[in-house]
Amino acid sequence: MTAPAPPSTAKGKATWARLVACARAEAIRTGGTVEIAPVAEAAGVVPSLVNRYFGSKAGLVSAVVDDFFDRLHAQVLNIDLDSAGDWATHERLRLEQGVQFHYADPFAVVLYTQLSRDPLVARTETERIEIVIQHAAHNIRRGQQRGELPAHIDPEFAGAAMFGAMRQVMVAAMRRRRRPRPEQLVGMLWPQVAAAVGLKPEI
Repeated sequence: MTAPAPPSTAKGKATWARLVACARAEAIRTGGTVEIAPVAEAAGVVPSLVNRYFGSKAGLVSAVVDDFFDRLHAQVLNIDLDSAGDWATHERLRLEQGVQFHYADPFAVVLYTQLSRDPLVARTETERIEIVIQHAAHNIRRGQQRGELPAHIDPEFAGAAMFGAMRQVMVAAMRRRRRPRPEQLVGMLWPQVAAAVGLKPEI
């Protein structure tokens, strides 16, 4: 089932965004379960409007997943850090930003571990993760073209390894009552990132 297109009017866009924010808050509050009635009540709309905008509860949850990955791209993945130095230098900075992003967003651990999934939600998450991996692969290819990364490294495999490692380490960290300091996680993750692209973790 395909979700309806987002509304085009300013009022409709504001309502759509408010529903996504309320659904995100509900998922955080419940530990991964989203129901239309409490989301609609929190947003100050009738439940039928949720179906009008998103097609179904699954469409609403998928929009929350999309919102998370949109923010991940805007705040971490799409930032141009080339001026910071070579590939290793700017990607360690990006890793630091990624750790901070996940720590600042309580929805991250819900998404990665507890979010109730129907096929539409699972497909949305899978598609967004693939986009992240392809983005990382493109970044690795740029490093190879500049001679900053070994040419024999498979960019897609390396990108998958990098995101997979970060995701699982962040889940373990965010589940702890006392979270490790961000710099501890970066220090643990960076050698894995470096190994994935054939570098020695010297910085």
